[in-house]
Amino acid sequence: MNSSLALGAGIAVGIYLVLLIAVGYATRRKEKNTGLGDFYLAGRNLGGFVLVLTLYATQYSGNTLLGYPGEAFSLGYAWVMSVGFMMAIIVVYLLYAPSLQVIARRHSFVTPGDWITHRFQSPSMTLVANVLLVLAISNYLLAQLIAMGHVTEGLSGGTIPYWVGVVLLTLVVIVYETVGGMRAVAWTDCVQGIMLLAGLVGLLLVVLPTPAHLHELTMTIAAVAPEKVAVPSWEISRNWFSTILLIGFSGAVYPHAIQRIYAARDADTLRRAFSIMVFLPLVTTGVMFIVGILAIQELAATGEPDQVMPALLTIWSARSVLLYVLCVVVITAIVAAVMSTADSVLLSLSSILAKDVVGKTLLKNAPEAQVTRVGKLLSWFIVSVLVVIALSPRITLWGLTEIKMEILAQVAPLFVLGIRWKKLTTTAAFTGMLVGCSTYASLLFVGQTEIWNIHAGIIAFGLNILTCVGVTIAQHANTIRTPQQN
Repeated sequence: MNSSLALGAGIAVGIYLVLLIAVGYATRRKEKNTGLGDFYLAGRNLGGFVLVLTLYATQYSGNTLLGYPGEAFSLGYAWVMSVGFMMAIIVVYLLYAPSLQVIARRHSFVTPGDWITHRFQSPSMTLVANVLLVLAISNYLLAQLIAMGHVTEGLSGGTIPYWVGVVLLTLVVIVYETVGGMRAVAWTDCVQGIMLLAGLVGLLLVVLPTPAHLHELTMTIAAVAPEKVAVPSWEISRNWFSTILLIGFSGAVYPHAIQRIYAARDADTLRRAFSIMVFLPLVTTGVMFIVGILAIQELAATGEPDQVMPALLTIWSARSVLLYVLCVVVITAIVAAVMSTADSVLLSLSSILAKDVVGKTLLKNAPEAQVTRVGKLLSWFIVSVLVVIALSPRITLWGLTEIKMEILAQVAPLFVLGIRWKKLTTTAAFTGMLVGCSTYASLLFVGQTEIWNIHAGIIAFGLNILTCVGVTIAQHANTIRTPQQN
């Protein structure tokens, strides 16, 4: 990245960070009380505008903006399937989220564990599910902290060291998150979401190839790398079908996503938000796909996938003042995407530990204000531990992402089936979750991350569902037979 672009991006990011802290303190002045529902769910009063943007900013992380163009660059036109990855999340949301919102408001839910306890009435199940959720989102938060370091180092051309990016951006996140809670997170997500949309739409309008240019580009790619315009093989198609299921079900039960379902003003507001969200993959994942395809020609098909986006931004920023400004906005939006995901995950992790762990043990009879204060302290402790780990990463970002999603997939039936199938029994759901987790752990232990190009987590998820259905049917059949025999 050239020094001019790095300087402009550095100034823009600096202004942006100051703005985030200001928003955090502004939302703090609006707080009416220090209860759990107020701090963690913004008083359960998020309107449509804020809800759409906070869901959008949370759903698209830095991995989307940096990783997806690199994948399109490597794989070619077949990577258009990535648009379906994000749409799958919306489909799963619509299966259960509006109904869950109504129940959550009626019973004042705060954490995902509140629904599990209400639906299944099993403290053991809630405990196991909470352990899985904490493991998954701790992993996810660690991935975002590592991404903060890589983003700042990569997009600054090495001017800002990795460790500075991790520490500085994390500090900003923890400050406004503990100061303003969900209100601060939701409103900063609005800022981040608007920046992301503005940067990507602007970039799309400038670099979008005309039909003639697209035809020429396709012919060039076919001549240089024909595999990048070929129809994907059956093996690749199986893997992508597996990925759609994995992202769809795990992405829709992120604890921080469930908190936003709880925080919605009403079910209609939530449905309207999802009706808008379903189109956003086209202007996010779709734009990243086009950028990656253009990179095949721009970089002569020789660049490193992880460096595709920084390399393109460097090239484009030198062509005109308009593109320079758009590239600065996009760089800031990439930083924003990472931070918007990190703040949401941190808030959710804090709420689970504060309410479902500490609040039900050490602070069992404590007032909500005290539990909220403990949650804020836990946020600082969690972040401190994860920052230390992030400063010496031993695993790839995609590796962390896959582990997180495959763990969350084992919890998904508790929400989707739990809402949609009233006959699902506690024993069946608990057994299914244990079968899924043990299957996934066993496959990882023997080094089988995929079987027939299907993710180990999806195989475990399938066995989880089959167990839920089979045990439930068996229990109901036994219940019917017993009165007849009597």
